[in-house]
Amino acid sequence: MLWKETFGDSLSLANYFLAGFIVFIYLPIVLLAMLYSNILFKLRSQVHPGEHSTNAEEQRTRRNESVLKMAIAIVLGFAICWVPWTVTLLLLMFAWNFSVPCSAVDYVTFTMFLAYTNYVINPLICFTFSSNYRQGLKRLIHCFSSAAVFPA
Repeated sequence: MLWKETFGDSLSLANYFLAGFIVFIYLPIVLLAMLYSNILFKLRSQVHPGEHSTNAEEQRTRRNESVLKMAIAIVLGFAICWVPWTVTLLLLMFAWNFSVPCSAVDYVTFTMFLAYTNYVINPLICFTFSSNYRQGLKRLIHCFSSAAVFPA
């Protein structure tokens, strides 16, 4: 499709893409960082009533460190997966005039693939850092395996 026939020589298409990048990529990165920062702040400033045993304090510290690592991994994973694709689309609009040069086809394909891998990476990050996710997956697998053995 020829974009100039649809949009003319105006910057409407470029503005559309830029607005999409801001709303669907860059704003979520900032929001993720802010929300996870707020969660971490709340965890660190949480006051726990009752006795303060060293064992409970160590467990709380380990849990907070795990949440911190998971939050950083999720935000970085999202940014690493999606920012290259947005850069590619910006190049496509402004440098390549909506026509991918032959030398960049592999780059475009890789960045698109990388963007879509975020949907796989995010649950893996959660499974890596959260025992609750791992236990839930085990229960889910057990539920499916027992349903397959004893169909209703």
